[in-house]
Amino acid sequence: MRKTVEWIKGKRIIIGSVALIAVISGGGTYLATKNYYQNLLADAHPIFVAHSPYALLHPILGISVPGDQFNDGFPDVRSGIQSIVSAEPQGTLTRYSVYLRELDSGHWTGINEHEPFDPASLLKVVVAIAAYKQAEIRPSFLVTPLVYTKDLAQVNAQLPFAQPAELAVGQSYTVPYLVKKELSDSDNSAVYTLLSAIDPQTLDSVYDDLSIPRPNATDSEGYKLTAFEYSRFFRILYLGTLDLAWADSEQILENLSQSTFTTGLVAGVPSTVTVAHKFGEHVTGPSDVELSDCGIVYAPGKPYFLCVMTEGNDQASLANVIAQISRFVYQKMNAQASS
Repeated sequence: MRKTVEWIKGKRIIIGSVALIAVISGGGTYLATKNYYQNLLADAHPIFVAHSPYALLHPILGISVPGDQFNDGFPDVRSGIQSIVSAEPQGTLTRYSVYLRELDSGHWTGINEHEPFDPASLLKVVVAIAAYKQAEIRPSFLVTPLVYTKDLAQVNAQLPFAQPAELAVGQSYTVPYLVKKELSDSDNSAVYTLLSAIDPQTLDSVYDDLSIPRPNATDSEGYKLTAFEYSRFFRILYLGTLDLAWADSEQILENLSQSTFTTGLVAGVPSTVTVAHKFGEHVTGPSDVELSDCGIVYAPGKPYFLCVMTEGNDQASLANVIAQISRFVYQKMNAQASS
């Protein structure tokens, strides 16, 4: 938990700096600022690891700060997003969720951020983290050739709306190559090959360490995640608070920045801005689609995490909504960073 403790210490430094500003402000400003931050700290609370196996310690993940406490940081963001959604033709969007967080300050806001959605391919990020965690335990894992077998190909072919496999049956591949394929191309054949070699306990630990419920190992049908929960996977990669070498976290984020899905978050920002993101699509019928796109937008001077989860009747229309929200948020965040 060493890296997590450093994360918490960083929060203390931020709070301490605010307290110092309040002290030197003087007079009525001091009293108003003091009352504001006393109320803020009263609402903040620690997030502990759920179901810890330890008897004598209580591991902590971080500090939860209520949303919209920092209204100056998100001027009109929620109302602007709601206007975008309201302008869509009726039936295009039946449900949506947005979670926005400044990564260096921790300030955040959201709309329906606790609404559960099917994560689908968003969980490929978890598999990538587990692969590198296993390599921390067994370094030879990174250079062990993994074979895409006929059995794995049959499993992949049985997926609803399955895309053609990009791996060749009988061919062996390295772990870094497979991680890149599953993150940048969302290749299901790559993720199944990785899962065939990753220790289930290592995979489970990624969820357990972040107090996120695990999907059923044999049947993940019906598994849901919220945008708020999903943000934790990206935050630990960005902040380096995961029990991984920082170079491994960097590699995962670099792979995510090369995603071939460019009609969601990426479509809303300038081409010069890096976006490390993962999309997920869950289709149960011709007019029953869930599309999510979540990741880090490396806006100059103000990197932020944005997750947009949507449900509607058409993948292209949902991608367009995500792009509009991404564009609006980027403009707001960029204007703030420039002011």
